Amino acid sequence: MSAEEDEANERRWAEIEFVRSAYGEDEAWVDEKEQTIYRRLLLVSAPDDIGIPVLLSLTMPDGYPIDEGAILVIDARVSDDAVGTSSSSYTAKHHLRKVVMDSLPSMIEACRSSALEYVGSESIFAVLSRADEWISTDFVDIVESSSHINTDEADEVGTKPQCDNGLVLGRRLIHSHHIIAQSKRKAIVELAQQHSIGGYFKIGWPGIIVIEGEERDCMAYVDEIRSMRWQHLVVRGEEQQEVSDREELEQLRVLPNKMHELGDDMSCVAERCKEAGLEELFLTSMKIYSKKESASIDASNQKENTKSSSYSYGALCHVDHMRDGKGYRKWLRKASAASGCVLLVKACDSNAKKPLIVVSILGEESDVKRVLKRWRTSRVDVDSAGKPCLERMMTVLIEGKLSQPQNKNVEMDSLDQEDQLVVSDQTICNILEAIGGSKWKNEFESLLHMR
Repeated sequence: MSAEEDEANERRWAEIEFVRSAYGEDEAWVDEKEQTIYRRLLLVSAPDDIGIPVLLSLTMPDGYPIDEGAILVIDARVSDDAVGTSSSSYTAKHHLRKVVMDSLPSMIEACRSSALEYVGSESIFAVLSRADEWISTDFVDIVESSSHINTDEADEVGTKPQCDNGLVLGRRLIHSHHIIAQSKRKAIVELAQQHSIGGYFKIGWPGIIVIEGEERDCMAYVDEIRSMRWQHLVVRGEEQQEVSDREELEQLRVLPNKMHELGDDMSCVAERCKEAGLEELFLTSMKIYSKKESASIDASNQKENTKSSSYSYGALCHVDHMRDGKGYRKWLRKASAASGCVLLVKACDSNAKKPLIVVSILGEESDVKRVLKRWRTSRVDVDSAGKPCLERMMTVLIEGKLSQPQNKNVEMDSLDQEDQLVVSDQTICNILEAIGGSKWKNEFESLLHMR
């Protein structure tokens, strides 16, 4: 056996031992002969107190984790019957099982994407973490969307407007993890043209598609979009309006007759929806389902409003260095945006050998923790040889609920710009005090004194 094979075996066994020490025997186990790790997961519908057990399998091929061509083989299947209270109805259990079956390909794809990020190195922990993250975020969205759109399938008649002529004007807001690939952007436009659908779509993290057209065309369009491979895609909001004839349907349309790409700025989507009188539909992109009279969106400050409303929790971190600074900061911005968090990266170089770098992440507690977890387990920088590597020298200075209301004069989006990266010590102190009060300011000042 070669030295490389010895090393691969040793590193595989180290990961197996990690799994055995991190999980109970009923949570995860190993088939040593097949070199397969099994993880038992429970996909739960909280409102119904029902869970569907799923068995995730990670098989380590020969050469893993050293060989870059040896990627984990990942699969998942429903393992047992639904578990839950005896009062849970058969219909609810059957519905959740169907939701789980339909969404498993999304979980598998998310886990495979995570494995690909770690080609040539250990990836078991990252994949298991991604599976847990998918259950706590993506699957929750899927269940909520299913419950919101199909509140009572048994009483479906009357839940949507019906007309004698069968014509209904429909609208949808579709939320995806991201829209980047040119092939998907092209398909979004071409499918809209085929189905006589119009509207807007935002690329980047997250992806947003807002459509309008005849209800049957909207349904067909959504079905075709869902058939494509997505890390996560869900209908967050929908509207129906009955019409007497096609002429009235065309008169009531408030979105363009063709699909238009808006770039990656969420405020552009907010602006267009406000102009069209679709504020309530837009708010569903943030899982806000409220009466239209209570929805007040000002497109000029949509970013500030949506983000400042989530400034309940924050983390202030110190990063020792960034070898690939631009790529590192780009990763941080994407990871934060994907979790609905606000990011601020600042550096000061006051008479020091190297800049002092601090990173602020603001949002809801679960979202901030998700970004921190991804940060610790992702290849965010490069080593001295230029190879992607994990971050080993990031320190969380302070994390927790923010002790004061957010200063609305702190415009995070305008502050987090590449051309404003390096600023004075006092400027950073002022910004951090406005965000997290004296505690954040004191942590930064302590860091300065240690230099």
